[in-house]
Amino acid sequence: MKLAADSHEVLEEFFREYFKDENFHLPPIYFYGGRFTRIFTNLIKVYGITIGSRIFIMPHLISVNSKNKPRLSESLAAHEITHSLQYKKHGFIGFFYNYLGSYLRNLRKKEKWDLPARQAAYLEIPFEIEARDAAEKFVQWNSERRITQEFTELDNRQEFKET
Repeated sequence: MKLAADSHEVLEEFFREYFKDENFHLPPIYFYGGRFTRIFTNLIKVYGITIGSRIFIMPHLISVNSKNKPRLSESLAAHEITHSLQYKKHGFIGFFYNYLGSYLRNLRKKEKWDLPARQAAYLEIPFEIEARDAAEKFVQWNSERRITQEFTELDNRQEFKET
């Protein structure tokens, strides 16, 4: 599924501000959530994984909105799209090499290979830190944008009188 045009525009506007780059253009983004994705994400035990501009999401995390269209949480979408942009910036090999190298260095520092050590090593990967930061800021930014839009829409529909 290709990211919907209206969502693409909103995310492009956010990332333009986030990166402070008025010429930023969000490339086409594709989401997958079918049978293969379910097997793949369950096998590697992740909610989602990004490979280039293709984002594979555990199917149960994709819901349906009131218009019967597939929907993904804002936070997860922004997080995975950030990874897609990191791939674009560093190239496939550069991103993968740095991501995996960082994970292994972090894990080695833990001196354990148990689940808590692996999770901590994952959370300390710089690409993950940036993706969580972008996701958190996007949710806040989009919330403020919606509030502003609602006030603007109200202002356009009603005439206010000073008393």
